[in-house]
Amino acid sequence: MPSPGDIQSSAPRMRGMFTRIAGMYDRLNRAQSLGLDVLWRKHALACLARVAPSPHRILDLATGTADLALAAARRFPSARVTGMDLTPAMLEVGRRKVEEAGLADRIALEEGNACALACPDGSFDAVVCAFGFRNFPDRAAALREVARALAPDGHLLVLELFRPRFRILAAATAAWMACVARVFAGSAREDYAYLRASIGETCTVAEFGHLASAAGLTAVQRKFFFPACSCLLFRRNMVK
Repeated sequence: MPSPGDIQSSAPRMRGMFTRIAGMYDRLNRAQSLGLDVLWRKHALACLARVAPSPHRILDLATGTADLALAAARRFPSARVTGMDLTPAMLEVGRRKVEEAGLADRIALEEGNACALACPDGSFDAVVCAFGFRNFPDRAAALREVARALAPDGHLLVLELFRPRFRILAAATAAWMACVARVFAGSAREDYAYLRASIGETCTVAEFGHLASAAGLTAVQRKFFFPACSCLLFRRNMVK
């Protein structure tokens, strides 16, 4: 398990990488997923809505350029959404998108670390995270922080490219991402090589479930979105 020092030292590296790719991040996401990432977010939020029809306070971890924060604000019109990310350059892109969408009064984007959330206990009714957990240096610490930040009976929604159980699927995913990076990433190919490798090095869905359970979160639902994305929904235990 990473030490606090490892977590702090990894932050500048991650911030530097995402600063370099901020301007092309949305374009590459659409290319790598063939546009399916937009549908994955929509379907994931629909899963959350079935168990939490009207969360008023939502935290979007690793919000990046705010795609999920924007989708959450549209799905839950009464909610106020806080998007948190390590990288100011990504947040700046996100703020422009929020302004263009006319949602600046309901979406606040701020810099922050998922492994050390700067918020009181029970601050949010729901925490959502798309394609961020595999980049956290200590997923167990981030899950403990999520459980602390959630109100009793609050929910965590995770959309992620977890490590596939079958090697052939892992190899196919890596090959496709490498192909897209060669065409679109230009000078940022090395950064996208890291992101591609992170899928093979992250945990499986089952392993993530064990970490969430240890943090005080109970699995509610698990869905697989073709061809490689998993949607996991957890509820914070009333007694931890």
